[in-house]
Amino acid sequence: MKKRNLLQNPALSWLAGALLNAYGQLVLITSRVRVWVDPAAETLVVHRRVPVIYALWHCHVFFMPLLRLHARRPVAVLLSSHRDARIVGVAARMRGVDLVPGSSTRGGLTAYRRLLRLLRGGQSVCITPDGPRGPARQVKQGVLQLARQSGCAVVPVGLALTRCSRLRSWDRSVLPLPFGRAVLALGAPLYLSRSVDEDRRAAEAAALQAALEATSREAALLLGPGRR
Repeated sequence: MKKRNLLQNPALSWLAGALLNAYGQLVLITSRVRVWVDPAAETLVVHRRVPVIYALWHCHVFFMPLLRLHARRPVAVLLSSHRDARIVGVAARMRGVDLVPGSSTRGGLTAYRRLLRLLRGGQSVCITPDGPRGPARQVKQGVLQLARQSGCAVVPVGLALTRCSRLRSWDRSVLPLPFGRAVLALGAPLYLSRSVDEDRRAAEAAALQAALEATSREAALLLGPGRR
């Protein structure tokens, strides 16, 4: 049976998602995972409990559920509506993540409006600014527009770990291996202007990209030797 037919079978998609969730639990149980949070982000998320937009590279999506654990309240994740994402969606729901199906190529406007409603209703959301098809580690305008319209801060998220494998995907997604160490870092919040000036938009995209890379470097420093 071809991969396409397998993914179109709801029962098989659910089973694959359940296995992925079980693997994720194995990784968490056998690994030492540290979450480091910039003090300004800690104030927003934990003390003031205001909604934020978490941004992390698409290659690090495996660790999205940890954002919910840190905030101790629901986080909605934008997930591609493509059939390949169904398995990830099953696993994410099992790990307590609220999903918003859609992408820049499928159901984008509907997903954007729902994310905006969630933010205005007080719920944080998570977006991969280089997804769903890249280019890898390059910020697109969607997350920036959402921040401008909602008025919410963007919190960059970085990751470093000692044991992992890289998938043969467009973004070389990181698959963590058991019995390792990992650091998930939440950087300083970024506030965007309401301006639609083209130069300003380009500058803010570059600023978020730099913040994501800086947060990943911070995670690597905290992890120490053996990092990836």
